[in-house]
Amino acid sequence: MKGEKLTKKWRLIKLSRKHSSEFAVRFIEEILEGDEILYSFSLRYGMEKGSEVKRNLPLKTFKDVAEFLGMFSGVGVGEEKDAVVFDGCPSREITEVRKKEVCKGFLEGFFKAFGYDVEVRVECGEKCRIEVRKLH
Repeated sequence: MKGEKLTKKWRLIKLSRKHSSEFAVRFIEEILEGDEILYSFSLRYGMEKGSEVKRNLPLKTFKDVAEFLGMFSGVGVGEEKDAVVFDGCPSREITEVRKKEVCKGFLEGFFKAFGYDVEVRVECGEKCRIEVRKLH
């Protein structure tokens, strides 16, 4: 009996957390459909979060930055010449918003905080594939 009450409490806590963030995410997705403002904000947000990570972790290489994002977001990372490929969208896992503008802006900003200019190619579908190519 006591175990059942505890389980119900944890389910309620989990459910309440989900609903608290869901409104803001759905509002953003609905209101800012394809808007350049969303990309600009995401770029600044990515730079801010990247700068915060850079102050706290010694990520030395382009690959280190990509592996951190993959590990932090739970997304697989593969390597190509001058590029990394995420098997899923790390920005969605971090921002909770599924928009190309958010993905591109966030990743460009995050890598920029570490001094890398990148090109981000987004292939959205049932499962996203994101390529981040380091520009010279």
